[in-house]
Amino acid sequence: MEQIKALIEKAKTDKDIMAKLDALGSKDAGTDEIITLAKEYGFTVTADEIEKFKGNEKNTGELKEEELEVVAGGGSANRYDSTCKNMTRTKYNCVGFMMKCWCDHYNRKHDPDTEKSGPKCYYWHWCAMKAYPKYYGFFNGDPYPKN
Repeated sequence: MEQIKALIEKAKTDKDIMAKLDALGSKDAGTDEIITLAKEYGFTVTADEIEKFKGNEKNTGELKEEELEVVAGGGSANRYDSTCKNMTRTKYNCVGFMMKCWCDHYNRKHDPDTEKSGPKCYYWHWCAMKAYPKYYGFFNGDPYPKN
């Protein structure tokens, strides 16, 4: 799984790779296309690694100390553009490829009280640029169903 992580990290600083990952992600590309793209840039990943990486929901979106240093240095994953103004909830542009390349404006906060109520955890989602109103939903950005 280190190779896919390395590809994502490289994409954060290489606009060409990021654009290609964004294109694959927005069309919900299959693992073969992701493997081909990774190979094009010298990374070796397997279908199993991609599936494990996709399923890694332990990522809460909180930055580690070393990631904070990179952000402070001026790196940006900002996808805020004209499409954001039409959003009503989290979209692909907010979370990026496999939910790993978040827009600088996207925020998600875990609701710890939901852990007591069962296996699903819930989150508050919002955009700092107010592209959509703050809402309550699942890990992946899907809104919590209204009863």
